[in-house]
This record gives sequence, structure tokens and C-alpha cells, in this order.
Amino acid sequence: MNGFYVRFAVAWLAAVGFGCTSAPVRYYTLTPPPDQTLPGSQTTLAIDVRVVHTPPQLSRSELMVRTGPSEVTLLENERWASPVKDEIKDALRLELQRRLGRMTGLRPDFTKLTLDIDVQHLEAELGRYALLQASWSATSFATGQRSNGARATTCTFQANEKIHAGYAGIVEGYQREIAALADAIVAVVASPENGIDAACQKSIEDH
Repeated sequence: MNGFYVRFAVAWLAAVGFGCTSAPVRYYTLTPPPDQTLPGSQTTLAIDVRVVHTPPQLSRSELMVRTGPSEVTLLENERWASPVKDEIKDALRLELQRRLGRMTGLRPDFTKLTLDIDVQHLEAELGRYALLQASWSATSFATGQRSNGARATTCTFQANEKIHAGYAGIVEGYQREIAALADAIVAVVASPENGIDAACQKSIEDH
């Protein structure tokens, strides 16, 4: 009889434990995978990306989606691999390195790019869109320039990306928008002095 109760207790505990198994937590990153089709960058250009502001609701580790006109939902099992500020910073720096490192038209004395990013919106609705709105300020430095002679530019950017179903689709939409932001920044910082205004206007994207 005692053996029966022991076996019953073990079976019950196993059933309870199985029934309480939580769903797996998935982690996402904005950093793109290495591009094996491109040669390694030969640039010595220093790129310093600083994300100076993000909306307060992005300070959480969970992904957030809009679920109504005035409602958002935190996804407990869908999380960022690192703080969103770091995800944006690292992804944008890598995208800029890929582009600027392979450009042949840059001035040879162009040695450093400092970039401040102010993110106003980073939001998505499942299966519908991913939105990135930001302003950015870039300062480029060249050998022999004094700090007050550095070239500074401030622009705005918006991308509204249609996305496929799934939470991974949201993150992939954000990745494409950060790549588009890198394209816009390169178009400005690599443009002639008199082409800055025109190039900056093109940095407003709508996909």
C-alpha cells in the first residue's frame, strides 16, 4: 500500500510539473549577421554612435507591440538580448562601418565620425508595420582640423516598414529600418558641402 501511494505521489508531481512548464523565452537582436559575401573593411575611420534618447517605454527588456489605438502589450516571452539603446547603437555602428569602410570617395583626411541619435518612436503592430522615427546629428573630423572647424549636420529620419506575421518579423523590420538610416547618414556625410541640405531631405524614408 505504501508503495502505491509513493508511485501515485511521484506521478502526480510529474503531471503537475509538466503542466506548469512555461513557454520558452526568445531573445532578439538588432545586430545583423556577418555578411560573408563582402570583403573585410579596410577603413581606419573611427565611428562613435551615441543613442542619447529613447522613449521611456523602451527601457524594458520585453518587446512591445501596439494592440489598439491607445493600447500596447508587453510580450513576456519575447525579449531583447540587450538594452534597446545598446541594440540600436551596435547595429547602426556596424551598418555604418560596412558602408563607409568600402567607399572610395571619402576624403583621405576623414578620420572620425561622431553620431548622436534621438529616437522618438520605435513601435510595431504585429503583422502590419514597424515604425522608426529619429533625429540624428553627425560631426565628422579630419586630420589637422580644429574641433571648431569640424563639419556638423543634423537631420531627421522616418521609416514605416510593412512587416510579415510573427515577432521575428517585427525585429527584421527594425533591422531594415536601421540599415536605411545608415544609408541616409552616409548619403549626407559623404556628400559635398553644398549637397548636405538635399541629401538630408532624402533621409526621410517611407517603405
